[in-house]
Amino acid sequence: MTDRMHDDRFIERVAEVLREPEVLDVEFERRVMASVEAEAMPWWSRARSISMTPRRMLALAAAFAGFMVLGTLGISRTVTAGDRTAAVAAAAVPDTVFLVRFVLAAPTAQRVSLVGDFNGWSRGATLLEPSGDAGVWTAAVPLRAGRHEYAFVVDGEHWVADPSALRMRDEFGTESSVIRVGSSRPSDI
Repeated sequence: MTDRMHDDRFIERVAEVLREPEVLDVEFERRVMASVEAEAMPWWSRARSISMTPRRMLALAAAFAGFMVLGTLGISRTVTAGDRTAAVAAAAVPDTVFLVRFVLAAPTAQRVSLVGDFNGWSRGATLLEPSGDAGVWTAAVPLRAGRHEYAFVVDGEHWVADPSALRMRDEFGTESSVIRVGSSRPSDI
Protein backbone atom coordinates (compact mmCIF):
# COMPACT_ATOMS: atom_id res chain seq x y z
CA MET A 1 0.00 0.00 0.00
CA THR A 2 1.45 3.34 -0.99
CA ASP A 3 1.77 6.32 1.30
CA ARG A 4 -0.68 8.20 -0.92
CA MET A 5 -3.38 5.54 -0.43
CA HIS A 6 -2.72 5.51 3.33
CA ASP A 7 -2.98 9.32 3.44
CA ASP A 8 -6.20 9.28 1.40
CA ARG A 9 -7.78 6.75 3.75
CA PHE A 10 -6.70 8.74 6.80
CA ILE A 11 -8.08 11.98 5.34
CA GLU A 12 -11.36 10.25 4.54
CA ARG A 13 -11.59 8.96 8.15
CA VAL A 14 -11.09 12.46 9.53
CA ALA A 15 -13.51 13.98 6.98
CA GLU A 16 -16.13 11.40 7.91
CA VAL A 17 -16.08 12.65 11.49
CA LEU A 18 -16.47 16.24 10.29
CA ARG A 19 -19.50 15.32 8.18
CA GLU A 20 -21.39 13.88 11.15
CA PRO A 21 -24.13 16.15 12.52
CA GLU A 22 -23.15 17.82 15.76
CA VAL A 23 -25.28 16.66 18.68
CA LEU A 24 -25.39 19.21 21.46
CA ASP A 25 -26.06 18.30 25.06
CA VAL A 26 -29.12 19.73 26.80
CA GLU A 27 -27.00 22.20 28.76
CA PHE A 28 -25.50 23.81 25.62
CA GLU A 29 -28.12 26.54 25.24
CA ARG A 30 -27.90 27.41 28.96
CA ARG A 31 -24.09 27.73 28.77
CA VAL A 32 -24.23 29.87 25.60
CA MET A 33 -26.86 32.17 27.06
CA ALA A 34 -24.92 32.49 30.34
CA SER A 35 -21.85 33.46 28.32
CA VAL A 36 -23.83 36.03 26.31
CA GLU A 37 -25.37 37.47 29.48
CA ALA A 38 -21.94 37.71 31.12
CA GLU A 39 -20.69 39.70 28.13
CA ALA A 40 -23.72 41.98 28.42
CA MET A 41 -22.53 43.15 31.85
CA PRO A 42 -21.19 46.73 31.94
CA TRP A 43 -17.48 46.88 31.17
CA TRP A 44 -16.62 48.28 34.57
CA SER A 45 -18.07 45.28 36.42
CA ARG A 46 -16.38 42.53 34.38
CA ALA A 47 -13.32 40.70 35.68
CA ARG A 48 -10.23 41.43 33.60
CA SER A 49 -6.70 40.16 33.46
CA ILE A 50 -3.99 41.96 31.60
CA SER A 51 -0.52 40.71 30.75
CA MET A 52 2.05 42.85 29.01
CA THR A 53 5.60 42.60 27.87
CA PRO A 54 8.03 45.13 29.36
CA ARG A 55 8.24 46.91 26.00
CA ARG A 56 4.47 47.39 25.88
CA MET A 57 4.43 48.63 29.48
CA LEU A 58 7.04 51.26 28.61
CA ALA A 59 5.03 52.32 25.55
CA LEU A 60 1.88 52.59 27.66
CA ALA A 61 3.71 54.63 30.32
CA ALA A 62 5.10 56.96 27.63
CA ALA A 63 1.64 57.41 26.10
CA PHE A 64 0.15 58.14 29.52
CA ALA A 65 2.89 60.67 30.25
CA GLY A 66 2.23 62.32 26.87
CA PHE A 67 -1.48 62.65 27.62
CA MET A 68 -0.72 64.11 31.01
CA VAL A 69 1.60 66.71 29.46
CA LEU A 70 -0.99 67.63 26.82
CA GLY A 71 -3.67 67.84 29.50
CA THR A 72 -1.63 70.20 31.65
CA LEU A 73 -1.03 72.48 28.66
CA GLY A 74 -4.76 73.06 28.46
CA ILE A 75 -5.14 71.71 24.95
CA SER A 76 -8.71 70.78 24.22
CA ARG A 77 -10.76 70.50 21.09
CA THR A 78 -14.49 70.50 20.51
CA VAL A 79 -16.07 69.75 17.16
CA THR A 80 -18.79 72.30 16.54
CA ALA A 81 -21.25 72.97 13.76
CA GLY A 82 -22.55 76.51 14.23
CA ASP A 83 -23.84 76.72 17.80
CA ARG A 84 -24.25 72.98 18.34
CA THR A 85 -21.68 70.40 19.34
CA ALA A 86 -21.56 67.46 16.94
CA ALA A 87 -22.16 63.98 18.33
CA VAL A 88 -21.07 60.74 16.74
CA ALA A 89 -23.28 57.71 17.20
CA ALA A 90 -21.79 54.27 17.06
CA ALA A 91 -23.89 51.58 15.47
CA ALA A 92 -24.46 48.50 17.59
CA VAL A 93 -22.93 45.33 16.20
CA PRO A 94 -24.98 42.22 16.89
CA ASP A 95 -23.18 39.46 18.73
CA THR A 96 -22.98 36.22 16.80
CA VAL A 97 -21.76 32.96 18.26
CA PHE A 98 -20.31 30.38 15.88
CA LEU A 99 -20.07 26.69 16.71
CA VAL A 100 -16.54 25.63 15.70
CA ARG A 101 -15.54 21.96 15.60
CA PHE A 102 -11.91 21.26 16.52
CA VAL A 103 -10.44 17.93 15.39
CA LEU A 104 -7.09 16.34 16.20
CA ALA A 105 -5.77 12.97 15.05
CA ALA A 106 -3.74 11.59 17.98
CA PRO A 107 -3.87 7.77 17.83
CA THR A 108 -1.81 7.17 20.99
CA ALA A 109 -3.43 9.85 23.16
CA GLN A 110 -5.30 9.00 26.34
CA ARG A 111 -6.63 12.54 26.85
CA VAL A 112 -6.74 15.66 24.66
CA SER A 113 -7.76 19.15 25.74
CA LEU A 114 -8.15 22.41 23.85
CA VAL A 115 -6.57 25.59 25.20
CA GLY A 116 -6.91 29.06 23.76
CA ASP A 117 -7.62 32.71 24.28
CA PHE A 118 -11.34 31.81 24.38
CA ASN A 119 -11.00 29.67 27.55
CA GLY A 120 -8.17 31.42 29.36
CA TRP A 121 -5.63 28.82 28.15
CA SER A 122 -7.00 26.48 30.82
CA ARG A 123 -6.05 22.83 30.24
CA GLY A 124 -9.18 21.48 31.90
CA ALA A 125 -11.75 23.87 30.42
CA THR A 126 -12.37 22.14 27.07
CA LEU A 127 -11.81 18.40 26.77
CA LEU A 128 -12.02 16.71 23.38
CA GLU A 129 -14.00 13.49 23.06
CA PRO A 130 -12.82 10.45 21.13
CA SER A 131 -14.83 10.10 17.95
CA GLY A 132 -16.08 6.88 16.43
CA ASP A 133 -12.79 6.56 14.56
CA ALA A 134 -9.84 5.41 16.65
CA GLY A 135 -7.34 8.17 17.35
CA VAL A 136 -9.53 11.09 16.23
CA TRP A 137 -10.58 13.55 18.96
CA THR A 138 -13.24 16.26 18.54
CA ALA A 139 -14.90 19.12 20.40
CA ALA A 140 -17.49 21.69 19.29
CA VAL A 141 -16.88 25.09 20.89
CA PRO A 142 -19.05 28.23 20.64
CA LEU A 143 -16.83 31.17 19.64
CA ARG A 144 -17.48 34.83 18.94
CA ALA A 145 -16.44 36.27 15.60
CA GLY A 146 -12.81 37.30 15.45
CA ARG A 147 -9.27 35.99 15.59
CA HIS A 148 -8.54 33.24 18.12
CA GLU A 149 -5.28 31.56 19.11
CA TYR A 150 -5.35 27.98 20.37
CA ALA A 151 -3.49 24.68 20.71
CA PHE A 152 -4.12 21.12 21.86
CA VAL A 153 -2.62 19.56 24.99
CA VAL A 154 -2.14 15.81 24.63
CA ASP A 155 -2.08 13.71 27.80
CA GLY A 156 -1.69 16.83 29.93
CA GLU A 157 1.90 17.41 28.80
CA HIS A 158 2.45 17.79 25.06
CA TRP A 159 1.51 21.14 23.51
CA VAL A 160 0.47 20.54 19.89
CA ALA A 161 -0.39 23.18 17.29
CA ASP A 162 -3.25 22.25 14.96
CA PRO A 163 -1.63 20.65 11.90
CA SER A 164 -4.50 21.85 9.67
CA ALA A 165 -4.44 25.53 10.71
CA LEU A 166 -2.22 28.56 10.38
CA ARG A 167 0.56 28.47 12.96
CA MET A 168 2.32 31.23 14.87
CA ARG A 169 5.01 31.53 17.54
CA ASP A 170 4.82 33.79 20.58
CA GLU A 171 7.75 35.75 22.00
CA PHE A 172 8.87 32.64 23.93
CA GLY A 173 8.94 30.44 20.81
CA THR A 174 5.83 28.44 21.72
CA GLU A 175 3.92 27.38 18.62
CA SER A 176 0.13 27.62 18.55
CA SER A 177 -2.59 27.91 15.91
CA VAL A 178 -4.73 30.77 14.68
CA ILE A 179 -8.32 30.64 13.45
CA ARG A 180 -10.46 33.49 12.18
CA VAL A 181 -14.15 32.96 12.96
CA GLY A 182 -16.88 34.73 11.04
CA SER A 183 -14.78 35.84 8.08
CA SER A 184 -14.01 34.15 4.82
CA ARG A 185 -11.06 36.42 4.05
CA PRO A 186 -7.67 34.81 4.86
CA SER A 187 -6.15 38.29 5.18
CA ASP A 188 -8.13 38.77 8.42
CA ILE A 189 -5.91 36.28 10.25
